[in-house]
Amino acid sequence: MPRYAFRLCLLALLMFASVTTFAPRAHADAASEIQSVISDQLKAFNEDDTQRAYGHAADIIKKIFPSSQIFMEMVKTGYPPVYRAKSWSFNEPTPLDNGYSQIVRLIDEQGRNWSALYTLERDSAGEWKITGCRLLKSEGMV
Repeated sequence: MPRYAFRLCLLALLMFASVTTFAPRAHADAASEIQSVISDQLKAFNEDDTQRAYGHAADIIKKIFPSSQIFMEMVKTGYPPVYRAKSWSFNEPTPLDNGYSQIVRLIDEQGRNWSALYTLERDSAGEWKITGCRLLKSEGMV
């Protein structure tokens, strides 16, 4: 009986260790993936690559903006710092029930600081897609 109890404790310890080491690694993988998606969309905006930028939008966004041209025009007029970001950096993403939120620090063409709060979810194919972006002007200039 003591041998069985020892094996059971050892199994429980190994399971706990695998869960506690897997969670941070999974978070780090997700962080890298979502930051890559956002960076690629920002690069696509800078290059006027309408299809590539639109490809990162979630279906919910595509229902509101049913073509890449309409989407790009909305970003151009409503989100100029996102449309032509000179540079950007990422804070640590925050897990949500159905995805992540990601704060991105942007510097626009005039050197002004902005914060953009992105939300992302996985689509049916398992790819990260952008479900929203809120823009807030930050204090200071570069």
